[in-house]
Amino acid sequence: ALHITSDTTVREVIEALLKKFKVTDNPRKFALFEKTIEQEGNVLMRVLPDTERPLHLSLEWGPNNSQHDFVLQENEFTGEIMWDAFSLPELHNFLTILDREEDEHLRQVMDRYNTYKEKLEQALLNSAPAVQCSA
Repeated sequence: ALHITSDTTVREVIEALLKKFKVTDNPRKFALFEKTIEQEGNVLMRVLPDTERPLHLSLEWGPNNSQHDFVLQENEFTGEIMWDAFSLPELHNFLTILDREEDEHLRQVMDRYNTYKEKLEQALLNSAPAVQCSA
């Protein structure tokens, strides 16, 4: 269990959860989300601002609420990447991965191009009228 008060902010909850589960990553890499399951079964995720008070929010949901929950996950879900939260080796690793992905994508494009080019050249050769020489 995590003990919080009505004054505890989202940022403090994130830090407490990371400490409790011995996660050593920078807390700025994480966000707390409000998960809502609509009647149609759609799942909505809303990032909670650092200054919001989760206990107040959960009290607004009311007792026996099964449609709402809190979810802690990395910030990547929001589309906002906080690059300054990563160490230099982590950033170098990202670049290495992106370089590999780019090289692979380029190879696939070149393969498709060469295959198309060969088929096009073959179709042109097959459709060219035969030239007859008369002697």
